[in-house]
Amino acid sequence: MVLTIPSFKYIFLMQNENLGKRLAHGYPFLEAEVAYCARHEYCESAIDFISRRSRLAFLDTDAAGRALPRVIQILGSEHKWDKARQKQEMQKAKEFLETFKSSKNAQFHDGKHN
Repeated sequence: MVLTIPSFKYIFLMQNENLGKRLAHGYPFLEAEVAYCARHEYCESAIDFISRRSRLAFLDTDAAGRALPRVIQILGSEHKWDKARQKQEMQKAKEFLETFKSSKNAQFHDGKHN
């Protein structure tokens, strides 16, 4: 098995910073990945992590919603967010996840559907 540089950094974060838990049951995404993305990949928002970094929002919106508090907690710690910023992140991320469930976003504009 070949471990990449991010893999070594994930292992370090998991062991030394207690970030080894999964973010969502049934999915492989770890707390360490949130910290890694914040530190090394310019991940600046909860939406960025759940949509672009992990793609969890696209795989399972409910699991992404359950992971949000921990994602925001870790990002908040990494970026020194105050409570107001954390609350704003939660609100924006929940609104983002709602767009996946909205029937109005599922409309087709090909002339065959309304």
